[in-house]
Amino acid sequence: MTADAAELEVLADLLRQRVAEGRYGEVPGALRTYCHALRKTVAGLPRGDPRLVSFEEQWRRLAEHTRRGLLAGRAHAGARLARLAQTPHGSPLYGCGDPPPRRTWEYSA
Repeated sequence: MTADAAELEVLADLLRQRVAEGRYGEVPGALRTYCHALRKTVAGLPRGDPRLVSFEEQWRRLAEHTRRGLLAGRAHAGARLARLAQTPHGSPLYGCGDPPPRRTWEYSA
């Protein structure tokens, strides 16, 4: 594995990690960084180099993984919002309604 390929793998892992952790705001920056490094690596290869096919396949797999992760995150957020909308508005979990009874060990002022 060349230094360029190793760098691309590290950047791809960072992108996968951002998606897996749900850090969607950081995904575009990580994707831009990966794409910039990929363009630079591919531009340095001679025409007909067999590694071009390998880099293209890696890019397709990474793009599909990222797309699926973002779609899953969007679906999960939508489901959470739907559940939140069904929560009664007087729920003490969200600071509405009567507070829960105090325990004897809690300070009451």
